[in-house]
Amino acid sequence: MTARVREADQMSHSFTVAVSEELAERLKKTKSEITESGGSFEGNMEAGKFSGNSFLGPVKGEYCRISACEIKVTITDKPFVVPYGLIEDQIRNYFG
Repeated sequence: MTARVREADQMSHSFTVAVSEELAERLKKTKSEITESGGSFEGNMEAGKFSGNSFLGPVKGEYCRISACEIKVTITDKPFVVPYGLIEDQIRNYFG
C-alpha cells in the first residue's frame, strides 16, 4: 500500500444514518438545505456527493443507499482541526 493510499484512508470517516422519512423526500430537503447554505449536492436515490464549508474550511462527502431507510455517509475531506464527530453530527441533521 502506498503512502498516498494510506493517507487517503486516514482522511475518510464512514457512518450510517437512519432516514426518518421517505428517502427521495429526505434527499430533496437535504439538497435544498446544503445548497441554500452555500454548498453543493448532486446525486440520486442510490448515491451522490456533497460539499460545504465548516467554520475552518471545506468539507466533502459521499453517500450511498444501504436500504430503503438507511444510507452510508463517508466524509472524504475536512479541515484537519475539525473533529469527525462534529461534522458527523451536522451531516446526521441534514440526512436524518
